Amino acid sequence: MKRKQRLENFVFYDTESVTAHLEDMAQKGWALADVTSPLWTYEEIQPEKRTYRTAFYPAKQVYAPNAIDKQEEYIAYCEQAGWQYVTNWDNMLIFYTTAENPVPLETDEALRLEATHKAMKRSWLSVHGVLGVLFLLNIIFYIAALVKQPLTVIADGNAAFRNALFAIVLVYACAAVGSYLQWRKKSLSSVENGGFCLPVSQNVRRFQKIFFPLEIFAGLWFCLDRFLPDHMLTPKIFLAFVAVVFLLWLLFQKLHLPVKACGVILFFVVAMVPMFYSMVSLSLEVEKARENHTSPWGDPYVVTLPNGERETILLQKDEIPLTTADLTEIPKDAVYTTARKEQSSPLATKQECLQEIPDGAPQAPQMTYEIMDVSLDALTSHCLTAYQKRDTQPTPDLTYKSFALSGTDGAWQLYAENIPLPQYLFYKDSRIVVLRPDWGISQKELEQAASILLPESL
Repeated sequence: MKRKQRLENFVFYDTESVTAHLEDMAQKGWALADVTSPLWTYEEIQPEKRTYRTAFYPAKQVYAPNAIDKQEEYIAYCEQAGWQYVTNWDNMLIFYTTAENPVPLETDEALRLEATHKAMKRSWLSVHGVLGVLFLLNIIFYIAALVKQPLTVIADGNAAFRNALFAIVLVYACAAVGSYLQWRKKSLSSVENGGFCLPVSQNVRRFQKIFFPLEIFAGLWFCLDRFLPDHMLTPKIFLAFVAVVFLLWLLFQKLHLPVKACGVILFFVVAMVPMFYSMVSLSLEVEKARENHTSPWGDPYVVTLPNGERETILLQKDEIPLTTADLTEIPKDAVYTTARKEQSSPLATKQECLQEIPDGAPQAPQMTYEIMDVSLDALTSHCLTAYQKRDTQPTPDLTYKSFALSGTDGAWQLYAENIPLPQYLFYKDSRIVVLRPDWGISQKELEQAASILLPESL
């Protein structure tokens, strides 16, 4: 007998959606066999018209010593009335019948409300409550960092995307919990007046269907974020990973694997594929560099140490927008390692560049610098203040003093007890630069650096 698993996203109290879905599946030739939330297992049958209904076992008896015997008695009673027991979802019992005019399945609406609320508190409400608190704390910490230490997180794209997902899921969780509590309140009033529990509105069902995939995407991104380096975790990689998981799920459907086997394989894929991808990417980089007679970590260079020993080091050769040769003369035998690290988010893009000589190499001018491009004009002054605070905090005698620098909207030099230091902060429009040359840079050279790092187009 063929079987298949489906990822269902019903909320526990929406019994009308559950029964309508099961009736539709039966007409398509699939009957529910087991529920292992959120995976539901179906068996292939001859398409037929079935009527599904749910009943609730008293929540206070679920964990009683004779709970199984009592439940079996209740199931036998329902089967005598023509209802076939299928399975249970928590303390919701699911039955079906093929009779044209079945005897109504006796349901106690007050019991349904009690059992539903107990089950919701044990699982759905508690999970959403815990996740909501965790997501809220993450968002609060992220916003606090943006306010107090913006330079550390403002250009972190992964942090921005992660917290955006947290915010969306948090809104969903709050709305979902609010919808349930509103349904319970109205249903309780209806039952007390001799009526029935109210059906769940179509808007709530649409809301659930839209936001449920976002919860899955948030979980997948969280898994990738644990195993992949930041520079590898791009939207393309994420979408490719989602596609792999989806194709695997389709394969599981064709092979009719048991639920536990599907869970183990998916866990292995989510945990191992990112690490495998990282290793393969690194191997390809090594092979490509070998073909080009280079190294993915840099070019080899032999230096003589002060003790006379010779050592081979690797020189990194990243492209950087400004070099010492753009500003001053450098020795012909100068040997440099250049590195550039970039972070980007919807709020800002940050580059950290350096051009340094390795230990044992001939002396030559060196420098490091940072470039920050902010997306909103309001963030420019905030980031300028953050840079000044960061660079003057180590000791109380450090301070920035402004000076005139053509081509900029503002410029400052760092001082220690009125002694100028080789560190400069300047900006134009939405771009901020911190420049640290290790030589006595002249005003003309500073203006040249500003003209390169602060193009007119900004």
